[in-house]
Amino acid sequence: MNWLNSIRGRLALVSAAVIALALTIAGFGLFLLFESYIERRVGQELRGRILDVAGGFTLDETGKAAMTRAPSDPRYRNPYGGAYWYARENNQLLLQSRSLWDSEITRPAQMSALEQVVTAPGPEGDVYLMEKSIILGEGADQRTFVIGAAIDQADVKALSSALGTETAIALGLLGVILFAGAWLQASYGLQPLHAMRRQLAQLHSGQRDRLDGPFPDEVEGLTRDLNALFGQQKDMIARARERAGTLAHGLKTPMTILYGETRRLERNGEAQSAAFMRQQLDQIQQQVERELSRARAHGATAGIGLHANVTATAQRIIGLMQRMPHGSDIDWQVPATQAHAIMDADDCGEVLGNLLDNARKWAKSKVIIDVQAADDGKIRISVSDDGPGLPEGWLVARGSSTDGGGLGLAIVADLIAPYGGRLALGESTLGGASVSFDIAGTMQADQGEDP
Repeated sequence: MNWLNSIRGRLALVSAAVIALALTIAGFGLFLLFESYIERRVGQELRGRILDVAGGFTLDETGKAAMTRAPSDPRYRNPYGGAYWYARENNQLLLQSRSLWDSEITRPAQMSALEQVVTAPGPEGDVYLMEKSIILGEGADQRTFVIGAAIDQADVKALSSALGTETAIALGLLGVILFAGAWLQASYGLQPLHAMRRQLAQLHSGQRDRLDGPFPDEVEGLTRDLNALFGQQKDMIARARERAGTLAHGLKTPMTILYGETRRLERNGEAQSAAFMRQQLDQIQQQVERELSRARAHGATAGIGLHANVTATAQRIIGLMQRMPHGSDIDWQVPATQAHAIMDADDCGEVLGNLLDNARKWAKSKVIIDVQAADDGKIRISVSDDGPGLPEGWLVARGSSTDGGGLGLAIVADLIAPYGGRLALGESTLGGASVSFDIAGTMQADQGEDP
């Protein structure tokens, strides 16, 4: 399936792209916010540590820097514990935490101001560092000291990485939920189009003759126009059939008069002229009948409500054939399955009527009507007899035979052509002729009534 040829696929593709872009921007923005938050949080923690160290920092009686109490974080007491402090005076180290052990944190050159978080090399990797000056003593004895506090970056970056991973997972889940919502939205929004598609398929199969809503405002106008078009098409077909009937009625009287004229010529001894005139009249009559059959046919162009019960139609026509000469002497066999063809019921009757009438004329004792499933959702309708069969190389003529068989098959070929059907002529299993064609339709196991 080509997703670009599907409205749902296009909507899903656009939604996925927009969601991915939005979540990427959101993730990048959250990352910047996390970094800013962590930086502020680190600054607050280092200030608190400096105040903790400054609270115990003092000068003894000799003026030497000393700690009256140890800072509260136990990591200061473990070598390379991850938290460090020191005290300087005039860039000379006075005191430092046990955690620094034999190392020293060097104030970076880019550290231009106090109470600023900077990155500096620590005992085991980089650390976040902050310094703050304090003043001890009074008057001329005042002295300025710098107290620095640092923590390892590894712990903070591990926390930042964990937050980033969890955020990515959360955004990924959010993206899945948003895409599922977009898919459901597209599916719900396209439901009216799917309903219209199903109804169009039912129109094609003959299960309905118009589109029934309600439909959204965006397609309501389209359905009204389609229903109007279907109605106009039906009216045009009905008028064409009416004109065909009028033409047939109008030609009947002149043809009857001309046939009477041929009989008068025969009575007057002009048999050759009468035979020539009768031959020409027969050709005219056959051609007119063929063209009238074409005009009366619905054809596939109707496309609305086309549905014919093949089995029931065949049974009805056989009932008529049995009242015709030689019809009651024939064993007519109809399929046990119920078959429906997607074609006009009148066209179906015309087709089967011509085929069964030809079979009646040529069959000795048996005619078989068979319906089988074919490819691409079609059914194969065949009429076979035990007559003499077709001459080798015989084709569907233009209705020149005196018995009308060629005309009947020519009419059948014209009727099934708009439905995509094509006559296939061959030898039947009974030894006679077999005429078959494929047409869209269905088969069922149970018998049904004639629609």
